[in-house]
Amino acid sequence: MEKRRTQQWLQEIYRHPKRYEGKVVIILNDTQIVGVAEDFTEAKRKREQLAASSPPIHDGKMTLFLVPRGVKQVRIRTLRLRSLREDLWEPVYLVNLQTNHGEIQNCEMLIDSGADISLIPFHTGRSLGLSRSDEEILSFAQGIGGGVSYLLRRIDIVIDGHPVSAMVAWCQDEDIEDMIVGRQDVFDAFHIEFRQSERRIIFKPVESKDG
Repeated sequence: MEKRRTQQWLQEIYRHPKRYEGKVVIILNDTQIVGVAEDFTEAKRKREQLAASSPPIHDGKMTLFLVPRGVKQVRIRTLRLRSLREDLWEPVYLVNLQTNHGEIQNCEMLIDSGADISLIPFHTGRSLGLSRSDEEILSFAQGIGGGVSYLLRRIDIVIDGHPVSAMVAWCQDEDIEDMIVGRQDVFDAFHIEFRQSERRIIFKPVESKDG
């Protein structure tokens, strides 16, 4: 598989996250950032101004991208190669996934402390009512098993009846089936104990400081 390199504009966001987090950036030809705005309305206006200038300040396709907060933590490391040992225990757990538009119960997900963020497959996101807007462009990450394209979304992951609002990478490659619970948001909400000899995972909710 050909190795995908992180786009130049995304590298710029990773280098200067405080400058871009929560903002809408204007990207020229999927290479460089040529404008920054507070919201899509302002970004569209700036894009029209750039395109209408005479001569054009920037000649090419300009797309918009909403930079999520916490973008530096979006790294997917654990698209695994399956183990050669058939008896090797994988720490999977049954969880429910919820959005305002759908719910999936009893999803078997890998609990992975090596993953910065959770990952759901394309078809799972569609079942939860997730969609991609015309203004969005894909981000890419590199895992052990190769590259993956994704969009960031926030959903509820319900573990033992306790819902956690979690940032997830919604995979856009339809052939990838991995379902991973990563550290961001979820590991802050629970004390998690892995008992490999018993092939068990124990989740204990973190008590609120106000409780």
